Amino acid sequence: MLCLTAPVASFASGPGTSAANFLKIPVGARETSLGGAFSSVADNADAVFYNPAGLGLLSVPEVSYAYNSYLTGVSQQWLAASYPAKRGAFALGFNYLNVKPFDSYDNSDNRTGSVSAYDMAAYLGYGGRLGSGLAGLPSLRYGAAVKFISETLDTSKASGYGLDAGLLILPNIKNLAFGLGVENLASSRIEFIDTGARLPLKFKTGVSYLAGRPGGAATALLSLDLDFPQDGKNYFSAGLENTLYGALSLRAGYSSFGDVSSGVSFGLGFSLPRRGGRDMRLDYSYGASYDLGNIHKFGFSCRFGEAEKAPPAGKPAAAKPAPPSVQKTTAAANGPDTVFERQLNLLYGDNPAESRAAAEYLAGTDNPIVTEHFIALLSSGKTGWKLAAVHGLGLRKDSRSLKALEGGLTDEDQEVRRQTAVELGRRGEAGSAAGLMAALKNEESDSVKSAIIEALGKLPAPGRQ
Repeated sequence: MLCLTAPVASFASGPGTSAANFLKIPVGARETSLGGAFSSVADNADAVFYNPAGLGLLSVPEVSYAYNSYLTGVSQQWLAASYPAKRGAFALGFNYLNVKPFDSYDNSDNRTGSVSAYDMAAYLGYGGRLGSGLAGLPSLRYGAAVKFISETLDTSKASGYGLDAGLLILPNIKNLAFGLGVENLASSRIEFIDTGARLPLKFKTGVSYLAGRPGGAATALLSLDLDFPQDGKNYFSAGLENTLYGALSLRAGYSSFGDVSSGVSFGLGFSLPRRGGRDMRLDYSYGASYDLGNIHKFGFSCRFGEAEKAPPAGKPAAAKPAPPSVQKTTAAANGPDTVFERQLNLLYGDNPAESRAAAEYLAGTDNPIVTEHFIALLSSGKTGWKLAAVHGLGLRKDSRSLKALEGGLTDEDQEVRRQTAVELGRRGEAGSAAGLMAALKNEESDSVKSAIIEALGKLPAPGRQ
């Protein structure tokens, strides 16, 4: 009976032998098509598997699911969900590998029935944000994930745990990121039938760079990972993702790990039109084994709500502080330790949700210096601050705020342009029509175009003529 399960283990194990080899199979269709080179990208809920530090990039809830039509009789499913918290995000992951029932025989080759087998791992992780205070290294992301593992072969079972940890380093170079990770930093022995084994320690490092403006006509994401497993040879993986107009992604990857296939993978992704504050995407990856058929993986992901859409591999340039004249006027008008001043501190904080809430509070005050702060934030290089400024300017009712808000229609960040159109439509002032029409002619992103058209539809009739 055991000899029948040996091939299944070897498919996932590659060089060496150790416990829970199914964890070496990449999860997620997008990540698989990039050869698994994702430790420095880690920009979605699947970061709980690849590098939990990437959870510190997330600012809205997200779910992802992938089905892997693996080798004959073997399938894999992956489900992950993340939820933002103060200065970070939590995530859950569930990895399930199933082997269809197969015949079992005794020592005399007489059929005795059938045997089933499955492997499962459940993840719980957290990733946060940390300012380093260094000029060349302004921001870090850190994270850790604990995983519970269970393996079953007929009536035999085994279980254990492991701890993963990682860092995501975002230097002061836009769209560049470095990833560091340790898998099974701590682990238990998984005793399956015999004495068992501990989960193997593995160090990994990666680098990624995004060329082009996110949401523009074309972008290219390049990623490279180097892995150093305790139970086998070192290996590398690399991936390339070309995205057109923020909608269609074409991917290719390679991994030197394993002996099931040549290591080459391909894939594509398609972003569905935004509906009800949800960003949904379909993904597919393809790989071919040497003589065991093709490997297909299908994925679906959804993000909920308005997000600070940080590039997947980098950090925006540091934001400009408010002008000194603004700071002095604010201090003179309000004094230290006032509610107003505390809200200003939140406005310039690292939490996008708190910045937005502070902008909403400040926009409701009659202090004219608030508009100066919003204008300063809108000219910054940080997406979260710009989105907060757009929201605040949209709530201010003076003509100066409206003019400053229209400037967001030409911002380099796609989400800032889209949210600007939403705020202009909500204000419903006829004077916005000219700026919206001009922006519509020059816009490349379909999602922003849709927002502009929707905003124009909310303006008074004379403004649409």
